[in-house]
Amino acid sequence: MRIEAPPFVVDIKGAQALKPASPATVREPDGAARRESQERVVISPRMREVEQLREQLAALPEVRTDMVALARQQMQYGPYRVDPAEVARKLVDSQLRG
Repeated sequence: MRIEAPPFVVDIKGAQALKPASPATVREPDGAARRESQERVVISPRMREVEQLREQLAALPEVRTDMVALARQQMQYGPYRVDPAEVARKLVDSQLRG
């Protein structure tokens, strides 16, 4: 796996803004100092691009209205013919795939 330099760090403890990673120093009750580990998620530029593409895909309609309109028109005026054997084959194939 290739690991790129982290351009962004998101604090998952509730902070909303992106910020550079910097571990905090915590004082113990006895006065000793220790480094607090931070839970964080590092998002690469490639993952941001993938997320944008997912959002664009989610915005697309599930039904292609132009194809539905064409099929309706063909059914209404006659040139659309359905082969029952082909429909049955596709139903069985879809059930076998899950």
